[in-house]
Amino acid sequence: MHIRDGILGPEVCLVTGLVSLAAVGYSLRKLRIDLEDRAVPLTGMLAAVVFAGQMVNFPLIGLPVSGHLLGGVLASVILGPWAGCLAITLVLMVQAVLFNDGGLLSLGANVLNMGVIGSWGGYAIYTTLRKWFGNGSVAALPAAVIAAWLSVLAAAALFCVEFGCSAGSREFSLSGIFTLMVVYHALIGIGEALITGTVLSFVLSRRPDLIPTPVSAGAVSNVGRFVVAGLMAALAVAAILSPLKSDYPDGLDKVAESTGIEALNVERPGLILDGYEVPFLDQMGWSMLATSSAGLIGTLIVFAIAFAIGKAARWNLPSLATDGGHAS
Repeated sequence: MHIRDGILGPEVCLVTGLVSLAAVGYSLRKLRIDLEDRAVPLTGMLAAVVFAGQMVNFPLIGLPVSGHLLGGVLASVILGPWAGCLAITLVLMVQAVLFNDGGLLSLGANVLNMGVIGSWGGYAIYTTLRKWFGNGSVAALPAAVIAAWLSVLAAAALFCVEFGCSAGSREFSLSGIFTLMVVYHALIGIGEALITGTVLSFVLSRRPDLIPTPVSAGAVSNVGRFVVAGLMAALAVAAILSPLKSDYPDGLDKVAESTGIEALNVERPGLILDGYEVPFLDQMGWSMLATSSAGLIGTLIVFAIAFAIGKAARWNLPSLATDGGHAS
């Protein structure tokens, strides 16, 4: 679902960039007010898990298409929408800057589609469904699974709107693009829902206190071992499963290939770990090790940056409260 540069018009990139900047800024402000100290390492761990999960493309049965975790609902259910949005945004930034995955000019659109819509929108759907289902802990799992599936469809539909608003879209069949995006991502959303449900089932069985009711979320305590276990799991996924990912193009890339919009793509020089590979290991013929190493490096970088941002967000809170900055 990572949009490459050139697919969207510069005016759409500008607008989506400004909207995403405002959303991320608001999330950061809310994070400074709401985030508990013990939730800081949890945010880093979830960002690492999502990064590692996004490296593993799973094939769609019967189709030459793959999908990968978006993670917005998963992150927001555990962290809340503000920290969830920042975690996904950080993942997308690291992917674009270090791994050449997704465009730099289209980063705002990617953040809007996967971070803001995934975390804010997905969390809104989750809380609504959970109230309908009774708001108990049993309701958390089906609510999150449905929200995860819908968040993928919402991101796909929003891309179609963004592309339709781009000047270069007039040469292409918007109805054909919309149809393919919805069909592919309806199937990819099933994978998203299954992954989200599996992870949350594990969390509910071990630490149900990490998934409180939205109206009574409390402080998180004693998360050290859980964070270490989660980070180790993310590193294992990056090291072991990422080299085994499907070689099929993901849903958006397949749509671009089928409809011809990939001709709009503007290639840019590869960066440090272009294509999720450590260059010198790949040149030596160790392609699987090159991918594993890149995954490990990226996972640790995401964890470290998210942890640092979370700690920084806790600074100077007394002055914020004095200025009347606490949440209503």
